[in-house]
Amino acid sequence: MSLAPLPAEAPIFPANPAGWGGAINDTRRDLILRAARDEFIDKGLEGASMRSIARRAGCTTGAIYPQFVSKEAIYAALLAQSLALLDAQVAAAVDTADLPGHQVSAACHAFLRYYLAHPFEVNLGLYAFRGIKRQGVGQTSNHALNAALWQVLDRIARPLAFARGLGAHEARPLVALIFSQMIGALVLQLAGRLDPLDTDAAALLQLMLVSLRLPA
Repeated sequence: MSLAPLPAEAPIFPANPAGWGGAINDTRRDLILRAARDEFIDKGLEGASMRSIARRAGCTTGAIYPQFVSKEAIYAALLAQSLALLDAQVAAAVDTADLPGHQVSAACHAFLRYYLAHPFEVNLGLYAFRGIKRQGVGQTSNHALNAALWQVLDRIARPLAFARGLGAHEARPLVALIFSQMIGALVLQLAGRLDPLDTDAAALLQLMLVSLRLPA
């Protein structure tokens, strides 16, 4: 996953001491997230530990707990960051299209491009580092993350409902169909399982959109 570095133009020594303290906290948080990313890749959420994350980050667990209360909280932070970046890319793509059908297509292709460029985040969203299994990061975090995911999918749902003359609730099964197709195609492509079929996730998405009478 790509974690955004500090902007190049940011001053090395902020004039405001509070700003300096904030910069230190941001840097520490970034180091912890980077270390946790590697830990989750190697061991999954289930096998990861705060102690091992701290070791990777070059700090003690005592330095992590003021930032994150558990490994689940760190995982949730990584996933929330991923969804925010995804949402920004999808929103930008939708803004380039005028007609509802083209907005659906733009949103779907942006969704696919984002995850193809960040394969780590496909596994992150599926909790799939150690195999597919139903896991979670706590009820509160799961609720917030599901809301963040829906914010992304709603950028597909709203123009889709308009294009097909559906109510918001009626469009949800179609959104679920598109979402599941994109995720399934992503997993198959990243695993190399589409190669023998001489196709890829983008081509499958185009077929899906055409089947729904939408611009491909």
